[in-house]
Amino acid sequence: MFDEEEEEPLAAIPPHDRPRERLRRLGPGVLTDEEILALVLGTGQPGRSVLATARSILRQTGGFSGLAAMDVTRLERLPGIGPAMAGRLTATLEIWRRAGTTSAWSPLVDDDATSRIVVPELAHRSTERFVVIVADRALRPLEVVFVRDGGDTPVQVEPSEVLQAVLTRGGRSFAVAHNHPNGTLEASVADMAITRRLGAGAATIGLRFLGHILVAGADWRRL
Repeated sequence: MFDEEEEEPLAAIPPHDRPRERLRRLGPGVLTDEEILALVLGTGQPGRSVLATARSILRQTGGFSGLAAMDVTRLERLPGIGPAMAGRLTATLEIWRRAGTTSAWSPLVDDDATSRIVVPELAHRSTERFVVIVADRALRPLEVVFVRDGGDTPVQVEPSEVLQAVLTRGGRSFAVAHNHPNGTLEASVADMAITRRLGAGAATIGLRFLGHILVAGADWRRL
């Protein structure tokens, strides 16, 4: 539920001090988190300004890091966010993630290189997610592809889903990763089984399987 603290209506703020005008006049670096989020949201809720809506969302999620860890379904459940707004936020966060990582990717010559891609992607998620890093013959990453979410249960993936994702994107090599939201780096029987099956499946169609990374918070291990 929204907090009931007193708020200043956006209309009561002098025009030159409103988020959009401050952005144009001073640049994005001077904006507060709630002002940035307010610009993304565009509108508030009935009886609440967009700034108050943004402030409440940030309090509920613990800031941008918590917001970035939420998938679109969980965002839709937050008071003040419907399907359209949840979709807009998810797309905006994905732009930020891609812009901040793609240019920094290095060839997948070892597990450290793979971890530098997948740990930021998976470390703060509250549910399990399985991704594949598609790479070319020279091990240069082409794309990180979301394969499947586990929801409230461990993620279940078939090798065919992963191999198809690699082939349809022109990949010649690939690595996979998933996270354990409970913070444990202990691999399950299913984790080890999918790793073996992916290795065998890749070999039969001429793809190079580079390994499986398990992420738990900021920690990781190879399976």
